[in-house]
Amino acid sequence: MEYFGQLLANGLVLGAIYALTAVAFTLVYGVVRLVNFAFGELFMIGAFLTTSLMLDEVRLAGFMVPMPGLSFPLAALAAILITAALGVVVDRIAYRPLRKAPRLAPLITSIAVSVVLQSAAQSIWGAEELRFPEFGLATYPPVVLFDSIYLSVMDLVVMATAILAMIGLTLFISRSRLGRAMRASAEDQTAAQLVGIPVNRVVAAAFAIGSGFAALAGLLYAQTYGFAHASMGFLPGVKALTAAVLGGIGSTPGAALGGVILGLVEALGAGYLPNGSAYKDAISFVLLVLLLYIRPQGLLGRPELNSAGRGSLLGGASDIGPGWLRALFERMDAMLARTAQGGAPLALGLLAVALACGFFIPSDYWLRILTTVLIYGMLASGLNVIVGFAGLLDLGFVAFWAVGSYLTSILFVLVLKDTFGIPPQDLWWLLYLNLPLGGLLAAALAVLLGTPTLKLRGDYLAIMTLGFGEIVRIVAINWIGLTNGPMGIRGIPAPTLFGFSLGTPRMQYFFALALAVIVLFAVAGLVRSYVGRAWVAIREDEEAAEAMGVPTARYKLYAYAASGFVGGFVGVFYAHYQQYISPLNFGLFENIILLMLIVLGGLGTFVGPFVGAVIWIVFLQLAIDIPLVKAFPETRFALLGIILIALMLFRPQGLTASARVQLVMAGLMRRRTA
Repeated sequence: MEYFGQLLANGLVLGAIYALTAVAFTLVYGVVRLVNFAFGELFMIGAFLTTSLMLDEVRLAGFMVPMPGLSFPLAALAAILITAALGVVVDRIAYRPLRKAPRLAPLITSIAVSVVLQSAAQSIWGAEELRFPEFGLATYPPVVLFDSIYLSVMDLVVMATAILAMIGLTLFISRSRLGRAMRASAEDQTAAQLVGIPVNRVVAAAFAIGSGFAALAGLLYAQTYGFAHASMGFLPGVKALTAAVLGGIGSTPGAALGGVILGLVEALGAGYLPNGSAYKDAISFVLLVLLLYIRPQGLLGRPELNSAGRGSLLGGASDIGPGWLRALFERMDAMLARTAQGGAPLALGLLAVALACGFFIPSDYWLRILTTVLIYGMLASGLNVIVGFAGLLDLGFVAFWAVGSYLTSILFVLVLKDTFGIPPQDLWWLLYLNLPLGGLLAAALAVLLGTPTLKLRGDYLAIMTLGFGEIVRIVAINWIGLTNGPMGIRGIPAPTLFGFSLGTPRMQYFFALALAVIVLFAVAGLVRSYVGRAWVAIREDEEAAEAMGVPTARYKLYAYAASGFVGGFVGVFYAHYQQYISPLNFGLFENIILLMLIVLGGLGTFVGPFVGAVIWIVFLQLAIDIPLVKAFPETRFALLGIILIALMLFRPQGLTASARVQLVMAGLMRRRTA
């Protein structure tokens, strides 16, 4: 009983921190329907600011800078206010211009802001942990409850702070004038504007309060665990988002309840389940998936929030920016529209250019870069099937990529080589069997994981798929007997054909190019068929598609299967190209990168994923020569994040949106009914 009580107390402390950050997510979501991924980084900034302000000096950007050495309460208050102001600035610059944009544009912008803030923090505070300083309350002896449950004074402070903050926010929203304005804006922003409510100020206030709550959670987390680090906000941010969805995103009491439940489930699972401490993160996501399957809107959420707007992932041209920039995009659109009509001759011309690059580029380094572009372009094409063509926001695609990579790696290394002592070169043909086999296995997993999501729409769908992706990654980390755990699998053989090694950078480039042609040909054939037209109909208006007789559930599963097949197919080659894989290759951030690639290039286009891959990967290489990047290498990600934010503001539909294939259902529907 004492053990249970201690776990319960630990879970309540962790749940209080999750609840504070979950409130940040749900407060902003309730007003502007935005899942602000940047709250994880504001969580981190709150921790860094508090830690820095409590020290006498701290190293910033490589220089020792004197600091005021404030007490914990004053440092915490200053950090909360600074972070709240930063949240307002981010809203003004990055989010306010996108109030009426399709839902994916502000979501991608929030991811870009997250990348910018994390890269900036790493450049300022460095990659090492910053130890949280000791202070008076932290040195007091623990409080003993019921003669068996030990809680530090700061644990009690964390729980008391969370309770007071929740009560204060609830009273503020229910009784203050600004709080009532927030509720009115959450119900209907247009109606709120008509009755004189300054909606932009209300939204700014929501961002300020939400950012302050994220900072409060971050500084409490830092003092609980004793450090601040540039990447510390990522996982707690994802957990807090999970807590918000558990409780019902958009509901402040639901966010608090979800945070407490999540903290308790993690603590009790880690304490009682076999190997529970290793699988505690997976337990949280399993709980999320089960709850959303049973009650899609969460415990206290409103059913109407489980919805997606019509054509919500795609958008038209932006009216933001100078006239010359819009004119430039118009000329580019006209050129793309003309070239898109080229059909087969254009495709053959592009293939000829790609072949010429393989023959005439002398540098092995740049051939490896171009091979990476092709791999990420193919993976992004697989994700584009479900996101760009079917309109389903999937944040778990990396699970299918992982399945293909692990399938071939386990067979070649752990089974053939380590168990039976068979040299992989003797069974070189197994790679070519594994390519479709990895695709089929990933497609089966995609259908299995996609079935529970059929009830979900919009952001709830994205969060559930995120949970699936994280579950697969955590299983790969901890199932050491099958996957070799975090150590990964080494010694994966390079591709071989009839005894001829394809291990040189040039041959691997041509191998990747051949696979890219296969993937593009298959995707293009599917999209131009009745199946692809059904996907586009679902993307644009699911209710209208159902009214036209399209069995949407079946075609959604087709989209999952096709997307999963591409992920597994490419994953097989990826493992042999890298010759080493580990669970770190298949994290949520990789999925976010793939999503950004198709948004950069243009959702629902064939060439867009490859254009996005070129911009992302080639820019990261070229940016190394920028003086600022030479001094602070992490800033190249910040620069790329800024470019992505600018693109969402001035070109939210993506660079090659004009090359999007125009598909209609009417002709095919008449043909099917004839």
